[in-house]
Amino acid sequence: MMKYQPKDSFKSPRFCGVRTFMRLPFVERVDEHMDFVITGIPFDSGQSFRTGARFGPEAIRDFSILLRPYNPEQKINIFDYISGIDYGDIPIIPGYISETYKKIEEELTPVIEKGIIPISLGGDHSITLGELRAIVKKHGPVALLQFDAHSDTWDSYFDQKYNHGTVFRRAIEEGLIDVSRSLQIGMRGGLYGPEDLQDAR
Repeated sequence: MMKYQPKDSFKSPRFCGVRTFMRLPFVERVDEHMDFVITGIPFDSGQSFRTGARFGPEAIRDFSILLRPYNPEQKINIFDYISGIDYGDIPIIPGYISETYKKIEEELTPVIEKGIIPISLGGDHSITLGELRAIVKKHGPVALLQFDAHSDTWDSYFDQKYNHGTVFRRAIEEGLIDVSRSLQIGMRGGLYGPEDLQDAR
């Protein structure tokens, strides 16, 4: 069976070639030989303060060239068991969050339909709504395990319903998350009031 795996760094220097996640092959289609795809979602127009997360996928790929396939704790080469590619970036629309959600959903749907696991590199938190919309079309409401300092369950921010701070409220309203099987971990820091945590509860 054909498997997609990283380039061998003993045969090809890490500074050569197109920068992909972990030096996986860059493939812009999906097939039955893939267990997972890495895709970038370089969008940060949902951000309210510090932009720059659009450069996240590029930075993650840049540092990922040092990742190696052997897991010493489990004593396995992970690519003996899985096959994956770098699917490239989703063509987002800077400044247009609703249109970007549609793009994310359109691009991830064929991946999910084939039973391939999408691993997305963001981008600000707002991108998650597009991802959830694509996943729910095949699997129905899903459990969410969120590691974050903030719950992202505000009703609006700057009078806008869609941004990084409202994403999980919108997801719950749309029936994308099974809240009975979901958990938020790491909530901390300053709040605007007790409702910040109560809304999440």
